Amino acid sequence: MGRITAKGLQGVWAALPMCWDGNWGFDEEAYAGNVERTIAGAGVQGVYTTGSTGEFYAIKYEEFCRMVDIQAELCGKAGMLLQIGCCSDATRKTIRLLEYAASKREVGGAQVCVPYWMELTDREVVQFFKDVHTACPDMPLIHYNIMRTKRFLHGEDYLRILEVSPNLVGVKYTAAGENFTSLEHDISMTPDITYFVGETLLPSGMQIGARGCYSSLVLMNPPVITEMYRKAKGGEWKEAFAMQRHVSLFLYDLVDFVTGRGEGMMDPVADKGMAAAAGFLALHQRTRPPYIGWTDETVTALRAWLKERYPRFVYGTSVD
Repeated sequence: MGRITAKGLQGVWAALPMCWDGNWGFDEEAYAGNVERTIAGAGVQGVYTTGSTGEFYAIKYEEFCRMVDIQAELCGKAGMLLQIGCCSDATRKTIRLLEYAASKREVGGAQVCVPYWMELTDREVVQFFKDVHTACPDMPLIHYNIMRTKRFLHGEDYLRILEVSPNLVGVKYTAAGENFTSLEHDISMTPDITYFVGETLLPSGMQIGARGCYSSLVLMNPPVITEMYRKAKGGEWKEAFAMQRHVSLFLYDLVDFVTGRGEGMMDPVADKGMAAAAGFLALHQRTRPPYIGWTDETVTALRAWLKERYPRFVYGTSVD
C-alpha cells in the first residue's frame, strides 16, 4: 500500500457510488458494506471515490471526511489501493478536500478536476495545479479530464503542468472515443503519466498505451470488465475486442430502454440504477437532487431486461 506511482497505476478501479438513506442523509452502514463487498468480491486493482458516480458535487465536507475515514479503514485493513476524488468548483475547496485525504496514509492518490463553472485560461489551469501541488506536494494526483470542466487537456498541457506539479501521475481520459487520435499522441508525449480510459474502449486504449480503466460497470457483474482487462493485458486481443463490442452494444441498447421509460441517464443516476438492478451491490438507486434516480419499477424492469437480453451483466452469471 502507500502512495501510488505512475508505474504502479494500472488495472480496473471500481467507482464507488455514495449511499443515501430515505431522508437523503449519508447511509454509512450501507456504504461501508458496499466497500467491503467490492474489496472482497470485485477482483479489481483498486477503488476510487467521489467522481461523478460518487456525487462529489452533492456532498457536505463533513460527509466527505466520514467517507474518507470509512474507505481508509477498510481499504487499509484489506491492503486495497485507494484513490479519493477531491473535486470542486474552486481551488481553495479542492485543497481543503485534498489535505484531509492526504492526512490518511491509506490513501494512495487523489483525483482532481479543474474548477469548472467558467472556462479557465492556460495560465489559470497551470496555476491551479501549482497551487494544489504546493498544498500537498507528496500526494500523487490523477487528473479527471472531462469535457464538463470546459477544458479538456492534452499532452502539451500536461507537459506545462508537470513543470509545476511533478506529482501528477495519471489521467482519467474521458470521452476517449471522440479524442482517440489525440489519446495516442498524448500518451506518446507524456510517458511519465499513466492514462486510463472508459470501459467501452479499454482494449482499444490498451493497444496504444493506456493501462486500465475507472469503472462503474464493474459493480454490476465484476468479471465482465475484469476479464476484458485480463484478456487485453495478456494480448488475447480477439477475445478482448469481442468483450468490448458486447459492452458497447449493451450501453447503446440500455440508453434506448431506459430513456424509453422516461428516465435520465446522467452518470450517478445510471450507474446506481444499473448496480441496483444487477445485484452485486446492496444499495438504493436514489441520488441527491437535482438529479432523480430511477424508479423502483424501472430497476425491476431493467433486471428482467438484463436477464433476457444481457445476462452477463447480472451478478453471478458466468461471462464465458
